[in-house]
Amino acid sequence: MRQKFNPEIWLIERKKFNPEEWLHRPQPKKQFTATSPIHSAGKVQHDVEVVVRRIEASRIDLTMNYEDWIKLGFAFASEFGEAGRGYFHRVSRFYPGYDMAHTDRQFDKCARTQKTGTTIRTFFAAARDAGVNVRV
Repeated sequence: MRQKFNPEIWLIERKKFNPEEWLHRPQPKKQFTATSPIHSAGKVQHDVEVVVRRIEASRIDLTMNYEDWIKLGFAFASEFGEAGRGYFHRVSRFYPGYDMAHTDRQFDKCARTQKTGTTIRTFFAAARDAGVNVRV
């Protein structure tokens, strides 16, 4: 099908061709700042390490209650995965009936269970409630 001639097309003011507009110019790279998020994994791990050392220095037992002990296991497992096992042992060992094998089995159970709603904040709250300075 043929189109009819439209004289208005010739009356439209057209932009002049400018080859500079068609040349590829690399976009300037975005500048990223070196600031890290407040709750980055490295900072959280550092904060936990500092608080655990304070607990060890004072020999404070955060696990007197079985329920508290379980919550600490979930907190370390959810935040650090397998790497949280060491923290769980370090905090649990001040309980008078501490058993390494039993603590390992309990951590295995905590690590297998997902989405308990327990976060590492539970650990910091337990330490604060026991009189440990949690400010880092």
